[in-house]
Amino acid sequence: MKVIAIAAVDRNGLIGKDSELPWNIPEDMKFFKDATREQIVIMGRKTYDSLGKALPKRENAVITRDLKWHASDARVFNDLLSAIQYFKGNLALQDKTIFIIGGAEIYSLSVPYLDEIWLTEIDAEFEGNVYFPFYRNGCLELASFTRVSSRPQSDLHEGSVRYVFSTYLKKS
Repeated sequence: MKVIAIAAVDRNGLIGKDSELPWNIPEDMKFFKDATREQIVIMGRKTYDSLGKALPKRENAVITRDLKWHASDARVFNDLLSAIQYFKGNLALQDKTIFIIGGAEIYSLSVPYLDEIWLTEIDAEFEGNVYFPFYRNGCLELASFTRVSSRPQSDLHEGSVRYVFSTYLKKS
């Protein structure tokens, strides 16, 4: 069972602004939905709160330190490793992929468990306050990962921001 971090980042690694995406890129949203549909998504409590509910057609898990916090539509864990172990140990889910979907702290904690990182790398700078760890100046700064593919956007039209879909694999 693979563990993959999936995110969209601007040149400086920005991923959010006040619990919102700082951009509107429909092709990226479609990519995220298609990739994670019928899979497992793990997110932090702040990400869950910003969504307002679990994502449909996915097995949802929320990581929180608050032992009293609960969600009726998602599994709740107090640490990331427990969530990953739970899903990897569930035989009914062995054909699924675990996607780490944010926020910044969960991405940072996930690095030792990741097999891949999928980034939509946006060639622009936006205003915001939440950043993807280890991504600065248009570059993933994790020596243990290498870019293996990069696919440019397909919806080029006047006024659109340029971006690429990139896949990084953990080096053996």
